[in-house]
Amino acid sequence: PLTKITTQISMRFAQQVACRELDIDCSDKDFYFTIRALPGIVGGPSAGSAAAVLAASLIADLELSDETAITGTINSGGIIGPVGGLKEKITAASQSGIVKVLIPKGTSNLTDNTTNTTTDLVRYGELIGIEVIEVSTLLDALWHFTGKNFTREMPELIIEPAYHATMRQISIDLCNRTQKIKASLENNRAGKNTTDIELAALNMSLRAKDVFNSSQYYASASFCFRSNVEYKQSWALQRNWTKGEMSKALKILKERLSNYSAEIDAKNITTITGLQTYMAVKERLTESEEALAEISPGTESDDSPLNLAYAEERLFSAKTWARFFSANDPVSIVDQSSLKDSCISKISEADERISYVRSLLPDTLSESRAELEKAYKDLSSGNYTLCLYKASKAKAEADVILGVVGVESSRIDELIDLKLGIVRNAIIRSQQKGIFPIIGYSYYEYAGSLKPIDKYSSLLFAEYALEFSNLDIYFPKEKSGFSIWQHIKPHLLWILGGIIAGIIISMLAESLQDAIEQMKRRRK
Repeated sequence: PLTKITTQISMRFAQQVACRELDIDCSDKDFYFTIRALPGIVGGPSAGSAAAVLAASLIADLELSDETAITGTINSGGIIGPVGGLKEKITAASQSGIVKVLIPKGTSNLTDNTTNTTTDLVRYGELIGIEVIEVSTLLDALWHFTGKNFTREMPELIIEPAYHATMRQISIDLCNRTQKIKASLENNRAGKNTTDIELAALNMSLRAKDVFNSSQYYASASFCFRSNVEYKQSWALQRNWTKGEMSKALKILKERLSNYSAEIDAKNITTITGLQTYMAVKERLTESEEALAEISPGTESDDSPLNLAYAEERLFSAKTWARFFSANDPVSIVDQSSLKDSCISKISEADERISYVRSLLPDTLSESRAELEKAYKDLSSGNYTLCLYKASKAKAEADVILGVVGVESSRIDELIDLKLGIVRNAIIRSQQKGIFPIIGYSYYEYAGSLKPIDKYSSLLFAEYALEFSNLDIYFPKEKSGFSIWQHIKPHLLWILGGIIAGIIISMLAESLQDAIEQMKRRRK
C-alpha cells in the first residue's frame, strides 16, 4: 500500500532507536520495511514500536514470539508513546491468534469522551482471551517478545566535581544579583506598594534558596534568574523613561552585547564541554539580541522597559555560564566536518518529528518550526554549533507532545519519573565515555525541581535533557595508542595495491595481445 509521511518517518526513526538502544553500529546497514495491508493508504505512527522491535531482532539476531503484538509510537530514549484505537487493535489481535498485546504505559484506562465512560483495557483483554500489558520502553518490549532481559545495571550517577563547583558559583553570582536588584528597587520605591511582579520575584528567590541548600545549583541559578528578570522589570516599569533615555540605554546595551558576542565567537572550540558552553552562552546572547530588536529607537512602547530589563539580565546570565569555558575536557571534537554532519543529522530528525506531530495535531509547534528555520539559517551560514543546539531543542519539543498524547493526567507523574530515569541512564552512559553533559545534566536537575510545581514544564526539560545528554554520539572519541598494524598498514596497502595492479595490468596486456593477434590473422 501507499504510505503516508508519518509512517515513513516512524519506520526510519524506529531503526535509529533500535540501533542506539542496543548500542550496535548500524552505519553499514540499509533498512527496508515491507508493510502488508489491504489496498489503500497506510498512515500514522502507531507501528513505530513494532518496527523498532523488528529492527532490534534483526541487528541482534533475536527470535520473536509470533503470539505477541505491540502498538505505540517510538520516541527518543526508546520510550513507547501513546496511540489511538487501542480497544479495536486488541479486538483485532484476538481474532488473529495473538495471545499477548503490549500497549504504551499509562494508557490501559481508555476514556470515551462522547459517552463519558472508561474502559479497563486489561480487564477487557481478559474477557476476550488476550493478555494486555503496559510497557514503557523498547527494552521492556523486547523482553516480552524474546524472554531475554536487555536492561543493563547502571552505576550510580556521580556529579563531576568541576561541574558542581562551577554551577555553584554561577548560582551564587545570579542570586547575589537578586539581592542587589531587590535592594535598589526598595531604595527607589518612594512609599509605593509592593507589586505582584515583585511578589512573584520574591517567591522565586525563596525557591532558589531551598534548592541551593539541597545542592541543586542549576535549579537555584534558574530561579534566581527568573527572580532577577521580575525585579528588574518592576524597576524598569516604575521608572519614567523619556524617549531619549530609552534610546541611550538601548544603544549602550547593544554595544555591550555586540562586543561580548564577538568575544565569544572568537573562541577556539575544541572540546565537547566547550561546545556545550558555547551553545548555552550563545543561546542567552541571542535571546538578549531578540529582546532588544523589539525596541524601536526613539519610540516609547509599553513593552520597551520590559524588553530592556530582560535583555540585560540575559546578558549577565550568559557571562556567568562562560565560566565553563575554563573546564578541562580531554574529549576533542573531530573537526568542523563532523560538526556540520551532526547539524544536518539533527535538523533532519527535528524536521521529521515536527512534521510527524503536525500531521496529527496541525495547530501545534509553530514556535518550534520557527526555531528550526533558524537552525537551517545557521547551517547555511556555517554556524553548526548553534544549528545543532536549536535543532535539538526543536526535536525535544516535538517529542514531548508525542509523549503525552493519550496519557491520563493522573499518570503524568509516572511519565516524568520514567523519563527522568531514562535521562539518568543516558548521562551515565556519556560519563562512561569520559564526557559529562553539562547542559543535559542541568536540564535533568531542573526537570526534577519543577515536578512539584509545573509538571508539563518538567516533562519538557526532561526531554531537553535527553537530547543534550547524547551529543557525544556525533563526535566519536579518537582512538589513542600505537600498534604494529597501524604502522605497517599504509605500507601493506601499497604492496597489496601494487600486486593487484600488476595482476590487472598483466591480464589486460594478455587480452590486448590476443586482440592484436586476432586482428593480424583477420588481415592475413
